This record gives sequence, C-alpha cells and structure tokens, in this order.
Amino acid sequence: MTNKLEILPNEIFLNIFLYFSWDEVLISFWSLNKRISNLICSIFEKNKNGIIFNKPGLSYKKNCKILLPLIFNSLSLCSSIKYIHFDGINSICFNLIYQDIFSHNDKSILCFPNLKLLYITRCLLSQSLIQTLSFLIQYQLNELTLTFDEVFYETFSSGYDLSSSRSDHGN
Repeated sequence: MTNKLEILPNEIFLNIFLYFSWDEVLISFWSLNKRISNLICSIFEKNKNGIIFNKPGLSYKKNCKILLPLIFNSLSLCSSIKYIHFDGINSICFNLIYQDIFSHNDKSILCFPNLKLLYITRCLLSQSLIQTLSFLIQYQLNELTLTFDEVFYETFSSGYDLSSSRSDHGN
C-alpha cells in the first residue's frame, strides 16, 4: 500500500527540499524510502550542494550524534557528497568534527570518495590537517579554499617579519 507522499513526483520533492537546509533534509527525509534517499543523494551530487558544518543553529551534538552517523552509515550518501564547508570559528568543535570526518574508524579520508570541493574558513593549520589537505589535493580535490580572518593572521604572523620573507621570495 502506498501513502500519499509516495505518489508525489520527484520534481515536487526537489522543490520541497529547497526550503530546508542540508541537515534538515537528512534528518527529516532520509530513509523514508529508497526513492527519496536517491533524490537526496542527487542533490549532494551537485557541486555546491554540500554539507556545511558550524552553520548557525547546527550544534556539535547534532553533528556528532545524529548527522555524522547517518552519513557514515550510508555508502551512497558518502559517495554523493562532493562539497564540504568547515567553519573553524569554534575551533574546538571544528577539530572534533574534522577528526570524526577525516579519521572516521581509521578509514582516513576515504569516507567521501567523490569529494571535489573543500572550503575551510577560520581554522588553525595543525599538522594532521596539513597532511590531510596534502593528500586530498594530490588525489582527490578539484578545488580547495582556505580563508583566514584578520585575527588569525595577526596571531599567526606575530613574531615573524613577513615583509622580509615576501621580499626574499621576489628575488
């Protein structure tokens, strides 16, 4: 027996999904049935329709207790994700989420085999992050964007004479 929701055409579902954020779509619609789950995967297969961590209203608890297990328990969903955006404004949450994602069950990085775009803002460059980014740049990513805010730049550059290092590279 089919319910009324199942008779809606795909186009209607895709329009409905536009009114929800990525996390709301996953929490509300994922696993209702195979067709809807496949539609959700098709959204994530588009480059700029990815997952955004640390967006307003998305708590660390919701990420780690609900969303990450939901994502990691579906190979089709992991394979569909091509874009991830991390905002390191809350660096503790960023580090923990980053560790969960790129070192999930020691399957380092392979959780998202089709990841092509990675956008990271306001983060500290740890040795493990640099190693992960190097691997991703070499084997997987088409685009990597790192953005640092002025406070981070001032903190990082204190004690270094950047003007002399810039002029050394020009010679």
